[in-house]
Amino acid sequence: MRAVPGPPRMSAQDRRQQLVDIGLDLLATRSIHELAMDEVAAEAGVSRTLVFHYFPSKGDYFAAVVSSAGARLMEAVPRDPDTDVQTRLRMMVTAFLKFVQRKRGAYVALVRGASGGDPKVLAVLDEVRSGHVIRWLDAAEWPARDELTQLAVRGWLGSLEEAALAATTSSVPREVVVELLVQGLLADLERAARLASGQEASAGGR
Repeated sequence: MRAVPGPPRMSAQDRRQQLVDIGLDLLATRSIHELAMDEVAAEAGVSRTLVFHYFPSKGDYFAAVVSSAGARLMEAVPRDPDTDVQTRLRMMVTAFLKFVQRKRGAYVALVRGASGGDPKVLAVLDEVRSGHVIRWLDAAEWPARDELTQLAVRGWLGSLEEAALAATTSSVPREVVVELLVQGLLADLERAARLASGQEASAGGR
Protein backbone atom coordinates (compact mmCIF):
# COMPACT_ATOMS: atom_id res chain seq x y z
CA MET A 1 0.00 0.00 0.00
CA ARG A 2 1.46 3.28 -1.08
CA ALA A 3 1.80 6.03 1.54
CA VAL A 4 -0.34 9.10 1.00
CA PRO A 5 1.94 12.14 0.58
CA GLY A 6 1.51 14.91 3.13
CA PRO A 7 0.91 18.54 2.27
CA PRO A 8 3.78 20.23 0.42
CA ARG A 9 6.31 21.92 2.66
CA MET A 10 6.04 25.71 2.77
CA SER A 11 8.87 27.82 1.48
CA ALA A 12 10.56 30.06 4.04
CA GLN A 13 8.92 33.12 2.48
CA ASP A 14 5.45 31.56 2.52
CA ARG A 15 5.83 30.38 6.12
CA ARG A 16 6.98 33.81 7.22
CA GLN A 17 4.01 35.43 5.49
CA GLN A 18 1.66 32.88 7.04
CA LEU A 19 2.86 33.82 10.52
CA VAL A 20 2.48 37.53 9.78
CA ASP A 21 -1.04 36.97 8.41
CA ILE A 22 -2.00 35.15 11.60
CA GLY A 23 -0.80 38.15 13.61
CA LEU A 24 -2.91 40.44 11.41
CA ASP A 25 -5.99 38.29 11.99
CA LEU A 26 -5.43 38.22 15.75
CA LEU A 27 -5.20 42.03 15.79
CA ALA A 28 -8.98 42.08 15.42
CA THR A 29 -9.36 41.16 19.10
CA ARG A 30 -6.28 42.54 20.85
CA SER A 31 -3.42 45.02 20.59
CA ILE A 32 -0.26 43.73 19.03
CA HIS A 33 1.83 43.54 22.20
CA GLU A 34 -0.85 41.26 23.66
CA LEU A 35 -0.26 38.61 21.00
CA ALA A 36 1.14 35.42 22.48
CA MET A 37 3.77 33.67 20.41
CA ASP A 38 2.43 30.30 21.60
CA GLU A 39 -0.96 31.22 20.15
CA VAL A 40 0.60 32.27 16.85
CA ALA A 41 2.49 28.97 16.69
CA ALA A 42 -0.65 26.97 17.50
CA GLU A 43 -2.65 28.78 14.79
CA ALA A 44 0.09 27.95 12.26
CA GLY A 45 0.40 24.36 13.44
CA VAL A 46 4.11 24.74 14.16
CA SER A 47 6.33 24.88 17.21
CA ARG A 48 7.12 28.07 19.08
CA THR A 49 10.78 27.42 18.24
CA LEU A 50 10.03 27.59 14.53
CA VAL A 51 8.31 30.96 14.96
CA PHE A 52 11.47 32.30 16.57
CA HIS A 53 13.49 30.80 13.72
CA TYR A 54 11.83 33.30 11.38
CA PHE A 55 11.54 36.12 13.91
CA PRO A 56 14.43 36.22 16.43
CA SER A 57 12.39 38.21 18.98
CA LYS A 58 8.85 39.31 19.72
CA GLY A 59 9.84 42.80 18.63
CA ASP A 60 10.91 41.49 15.22
CA TYR A 61 7.60 39.67 14.82
CA PHE A 62 5.51 42.61 15.96
CA ALA A 63 7.43 44.93 13.64
CA ALA A 64 6.75 42.62 10.68
CA VAL A 65 3.03 42.55 11.50
CA VAL A 66 2.86 46.34 11.77
CA SER A 67 4.74 46.76 8.49
CA SER A 68 2.34 44.37 6.73
CA ALA A 69 -0.68 46.15 8.22
CA GLY A 70 0.64 49.47 6.92
CA ALA A 71 1.12 47.98 3.45
CA ARG A 72 -2.43 46.62 3.44
CA LEU A 73 -3.79 50.00 4.42
CA MET A 74 -1.82 51.60 1.58
CA GLU A 75 -3.28 49.07 -0.88
CA ALA A 76 -6.79 49.75 0.43
CA VAL A 77 -6.46 53.47 -0.39
CA PRO A 78 -5.63 53.57 -4.12
CA ARG A 79 -4.44 56.78 -5.73
CA ASP A 80 -5.94 57.36 -9.18
CA PRO A 81 -3.56 59.57 -11.23
CA ASP A 82 -6.22 60.24 -13.88
CA THR A 83 -8.45 62.39 -11.67
CA ASP A 84 -8.26 65.97 -10.44
CA VAL A 85 -6.85 66.57 -6.96
CA GLN A 86 -10.10 67.03 -5.06
CA THR A 87 -11.79 64.04 -6.70
CA ARG A 88 -8.72 61.91 -6.03
CA LEU A 89 -8.57 62.93 -2.38
CA ARG A 90 -12.29 62.29 -1.92
CA MET A 91 -11.87 58.80 -3.39
CA MET A 92 -8.91 58.07 -1.11
CA VAL A 93 -10.61 59.33 2.03
CA THR A 94 -13.75 57.36 1.16
CA ALA A 95 -11.69 54.20 0.68
CA PHE A 96 -9.95 54.84 4.00
CA LEU A 97 -13.27 55.23 5.85
CA LYS A 98 -14.61 52.02 4.29
CA PHE A 99 -11.45 50.14 5.23
CA VAL A 100 -11.67 51.25 8.85
CA GLN A 101 -15.35 50.34 8.96
CA ARG A 102 -14.57 46.80 7.73
CA LYS A 103 -11.48 46.31 9.89
CA ARG A 104 -12.33 48.45 12.92
CA GLY A 105 -11.03 46.07 15.59
CA ALA A 106 -7.70 45.47 13.90
CA TYR A 107 -7.31 49.15 13.08
CA VAL A 108 -7.92 50.23 16.67
CA ALA A 109 -5.37 47.69 17.84
CA LEU A 110 -2.85 48.97 15.33
CA VAL A 111 -3.10 52.74 15.81
CA ARG A 112 -3.82 52.84 19.54
CA GLY A 113 -1.69 50.03 20.90
CA ALA A 114 0.77 48.98 18.24
CA SER A 115 4.11 49.71 19.80
CA GLY A 116 3.81 48.50 23.37
CA GLY A 117 6.96 50.55 23.90
CA ASP A 118 9.08 48.27 21.71
CA PRO A 119 11.67 50.39 19.83
CA LYS A 120 11.61 48.14 16.74
CA VAL A 121 7.85 48.47 16.43
CA LEU A 122 8.01 52.21 17.07
CA ALA A 123 10.58 52.56 14.28
CA VAL A 124 8.45 50.58 11.81
CA LEU A 125 5.30 52.48 12.80
CA ASP A 126 7.12 55.76 12.20
CA GLU A 127 8.30 54.49 8.81
CA VAL A 128 4.74 53.48 7.91
CA ARG A 129 3.39 56.91 8.87
CA SER A 130 6.15 58.67 6.92
CA GLY A 131 5.25 56.63 3.85
CA HIS A 132 1.60 57.60 4.23
CA VAL A 133 2.54 61.28 4.51
CA ILE A 134 4.34 61.18 1.17
CA ARG A 135 1.47 59.27 -0.42
CA TRP A 136 -1.07 61.94 0.59
CA LEU A 137 1.26 64.76 -0.52
CA ASP A 138 1.63 63.06 -3.91
CA ALA A 139 -2.14 62.67 -4.15
CA ALA A 140 -2.60 66.37 -3.39
CA GLU A 141 0.09 67.18 -5.99
CA TRP A 142 1.75 69.28 -3.31
CA PRO A 143 5.40 69.87 -4.21
CA ALA A 144 6.69 70.93 -0.78
CA ARG A 145 8.35 68.21 1.27
CA ASP A 146 9.80 70.37 4.05
CA GLU A 147 9.56 69.33 7.67
CA LEU A 148 6.71 71.72 8.50
CA THR A 149 4.57 70.45 5.62
CA GLN A 150 5.14 66.81 6.57
CA LEU A 151 4.35 67.64 10.19
CA ALA A 152 1.07 69.22 9.09
CA VAL A 153 0.12 66.09 7.15
CA ARG A 154 1.01 63.85 10.08
CA GLY A 155 -1.28 65.92 12.26
CA TRP A 156 -4.04 65.60 9.67
CA LEU A 157 -3.52 61.83 9.51
CA GLY A 158 -4.23 61.71 13.24
CA SER A 159 -7.49 63.57 12.60
CA LEU A 160 -8.29 61.20 9.73
CA GLU A 161 -7.78 58.18 11.98
CA GLU A 162 -9.97 59.54 14.75
CA ALA A 163 -12.70 60.69 12.35
CA ALA A 164 -12.69 57.32 10.59
CA LEU A 165 -13.17 55.48 13.87
CA ALA A 166 -15.89 57.85 15.07
CA ALA A 167 -17.65 57.77 11.69
CA THR A 168 -18.36 54.04 12.05
CA THR A 169 -21.02 54.88 14.68
CA SER A 170 -21.91 58.43 13.60
CA SER A 171 -25.14 59.55 11.92
CA VAL A 172 -23.26 62.18 9.89
CA PRO A 173 -23.45 61.23 6.19
CA ARG A 174 -20.20 59.76 4.88
CA GLU A 175 -19.93 62.27 2.04
CA VAL A 176 -20.01 65.12 4.58
CA VAL A 177 -17.25 63.49 6.62
CA VAL A 178 -15.22 62.98 3.44
CA GLU A 179 -15.59 66.62 2.42
CA LEU A 180 -14.65 67.80 5.91
CA LEU A 181 -11.46 65.74 5.83
CA VAL A 182 -10.46 66.67 2.27
CA GLN A 183 -10.92 70.37 2.86
CA GLY A 184 -9.09 70.02 6.17
CA LEU A 185 -6.05 68.51 4.46
CA LEU A 186 -5.93 71.23 1.80
CA ALA A 187 -6.36 73.96 4.42
CA ASP A 188 -3.56 72.47 6.54
CA LEU A 189 -1.25 72.43 3.52
CA GLU A 190 -2.05 76.04 2.68
CA ARG A 191 -1.48 77.06 6.30
CA ALA A 192 1.86 75.26 6.42
CA ALA A 193 2.93 76.99 3.19
CA ARG A 194 2.07 80.42 4.59
CA LEU A 195 3.92 79.73 7.82
CA ALA A 196 6.94 78.41 5.92
CA SER A 197 6.98 81.55 3.76
CA GLY A 198 6.82 83.71 6.88
CA GLN A 199 9.73 81.83 8.42
CA GLU A 200 11.79 82.26 5.26
CA ALA A 201 10.99 85.98 5.13
CA SER A 202 12.00 86.39 8.78
CA ALA A 203 15.22 84.51 8.20
CA GLY A 204 16.01 86.60 5.13
CA GLY A 205 15.49 89.86 7.07
CA ARG A 206 18.02 89.05 9.75
